[in-house]
Amino acid sequence: MSSPKLATVMVACVLALGVCGCGGAASGPMGGNPISVSLENSTVTVKQGGAPVIVLIQIMSPSETALVSLTGLPGGVGESYAASDTNPSGTLTFKAGKSATLGTFTPKITVMSAGQTAMTTFTLVVEKGSS
Repeated sequence: MSSPKLATVMVACVLALGVCGCGGAASGPMGGNPISVSLENSTVTVKQGGAPVIVLIQIMSPSETALVSLTGLPGGVGESYAASDTNPSGTLTFKAGKSATLGTFTPKITVMSAGQTAMTTFTLVVEKGSS
């Protein structure tokens, strides 16, 4: 094979690898299925000093692990994420302290899994608890 033909074949192979990716199911930003995240309920309501509220979080990813973070929670409201045993979907638990800021908020959930990032927002309502 002459040098120009070899170079053409090599460029074609490199381009094919770049387009198709290589390795497992998650091929990152160049291909594969994008990950996604959603909540069972688009509105979550918690009461100041009330019982924790548990919401199902659905994470579609070829990986069994995910890093979940929330931003935009009001003061006095905490959250925790627990994955299921076999995939990153699981539960988010919200708890509002007795002095949590009252109102309606739009926090953002960011999920990183399989080298990709997915985001969604939801409505969080903090209501006055019983005295």
